[in-house]
Amino acid sequence: MFTNKKTLLAMSVASVFALSGCSSDDDKNEVVPDPVDPPVVVVPPEAPAELGAVVNANIVDNASFDVVPSTVMFYENGVASTSLVDENGNAVTSVTTEDGNFSFLLKDGADIDSVTAVVMADGYVQKTFSIDLAELSEGDVEVVLPLLSEESDGVAVEEASSNVSGGSSADAITGGVANGKATAAVTVPGGTLLQDANGDLITGDSVTLKVTAADTSSEAGAAVTPEGLNAGSTTTLSTPVGVASVEMVDSNGTKVKKFSQPITVSMAIPADKGVSTGDMLTLVSQNEDTGVWTTETQQVEVKDLIADGSFYNASFETDHLTFYAATVSSSACTDNSVTINFSETLPAGLHVIIASDSFNLVRARLLTEDSDSYTFSNARVAEGEGATFYVVNSATGFEWSSVRVEDVCANDANATITPEEVTFVNSTVTLQGTCDNSEDVVVGTGANVRYSVGNKPSKKATSNGDGTYSLSNLIEGQNYEVKVTYSGTLSSLNAGADFQKYDLAAGEDETFGGEISCPTTTGSGS
Repeated sequence: MFTNKKTLLAMSVASVFALSGCSSDDDKNEVVPDPVDPPVVVVPPEAPAELGAVVNANIVDNASFDVVPSTVMFYENGVASTSLVDENGNAVTSVTTEDGNFSFLLKDGADIDSVTAVVMADGYVQKTFSIDLAELSEGDVEVVLPLLSEESDGVAVEEASSNVSGGSSADAITGGVANGKATAAVTVPGGTLLQDANGDLITGDSVTLKVTAADTSSEAGAAVTPEGLNAGSTTTLSTPVGVASVEMVDSNGTKVKKFSQPITVSMAIPADKGVSTGDMLTLVSQNEDTGVWTTETQQVEVKDLIADGSFYNASFETDHLTFYAATVSSSACTDNSVTINFSETLPAGLHVIIASDSFNLVRARLLTEDSDSYTFSNARVAEGEGATFYVVNSATGFEWSSVRVEDVCANDANATITPEEVTFVNSTVTLQGTCDNSEDVVVGTGANVRYSVGNKPSKKATSNGDGTYSLSNLIEGQNYEVKVTYSGTLSSLNAGADFQKYDLAAGEDETFGGEISCPTTTGSGS
């Protein structure tokens, strides 16, 4: 007989546990943990690769150095260029720039030494420039393309309209301009069929004839004469002594380029060009649409000296319209380089300009480093030819030097410098893109950074390879506009399809950028 009730209860409990231990464990009562969502991970894109060498170009007013809104067409051997790309590798055949500045790179594998740029701007004489690309092998290239205003001294422009029907006019179509030695005229005989570049009759009911003349005894003659006339010449040069540009457009905007019979074009040749009545001069023309020069079969006949003895009348016949130049032959310098020496070391950022008398060379270049001299390479200059050299701070218009050399083949230019009373400072900008879904940052390498003050030319900043860019020789106290074209994974930061603008006080360091879309992925969890 049990007398301890607590002992009896303990034995009962123990037996229950013993029996349950011998049975199946599949009682459907195990605990299932709640599912765990894998973490979302932001994956910032790779930083863009550094750009290759860039051509940074500015189109400026010949006199003021103010930038000029322009349209530029690029050609290689008379056809649209296939060798130029923008910062993101897109093909560039033309640009329209509101601030006169544009940039391009050479496409991978491109093998060209120069490209032709045809530049058009309202109120300016259209001009063709040959952009030398040989220096790209050494790094970025800074180019200045000066245009001459139609209101400048030494140049004259006139337009005249005539009614036409069926692609011709019963009466002669005439037009011209006479302003001293800037004189030229055109006569299209009545009944002449007016044709476009393909030889098809125009369909407009009127035409506008535009004649541009320039005084070749002044710098205006050089300013309007397209570049590239003596490309490839080594021992002899063609020197323009008279120039005229003739354009005709119908009411539909179609250019008249050809005629069913010869038309007459006349131009002035200054008396100091060494010609005489009866001389027959070589006629060359340049297609203003493609920049291609051609030596014509027709010649220019020098006629009478006008009453005041300042210039000769000269004329020729042709069956097409373009830019024309009457030329004489000159011997070229044996050395194609022209050097200007400075009386003291000049800071980077100043422009050096040469204007030669024969109009074979009008060029503006930016000093990209502190220098005590500058050499213009591929400077096709005639023996005995003189030239004027200028050193200008384009940001202020201040002229640091002007020097005349009567024979640049035999003598370097030695420029006495008058420094400008300004203080130059440097700035650094840091570029980055911040992910819109995290605090992750993408370093802003591979950008094209340009900076300018007011309406003056832009200069290219130097990339330090880590997303920072050095802006050198800014004028203390001035505010600069910094124009950034992002590339690669940061290209979404560009404003529209082109670039982003920022403000910078000279001497300050800033960080620029913005939000970018960064992809995400899911983690593995645990």
